[in-house]
Amino acid sequence: MKILALFLFFIVFILALVFSISNFQSVEINLYFTSISLPLVLALTIELFAGIAIGYFIAFFQILKLKSQYIQLNKKYKRVEQDED
Repeated sequence: MKILALFLFFIVFILALVFSISNFQSVEINLYFTSISLPLVLALTIELFAGIAIGYFIAFFQILKLKSQYIQLNKKYKRVEQDED
């Protein structure tokens, strides 16, 4: 499963890189308090990695929540199992 995820990440990275290289003009990014001028390649790459990081961050907390629920249910199951004996 991890190999598949790594492969999909690699494919998305390559596609984004090819798309970025074909769009090399400079763009201005307004950050409300300042603005910066970057090549579109760099802006798209930063956006790609920021999106991936946000996705992993959200998934991490979902996994922690599920693990916590699993531990609670497992404890509850063991108590019920001991009460039956």
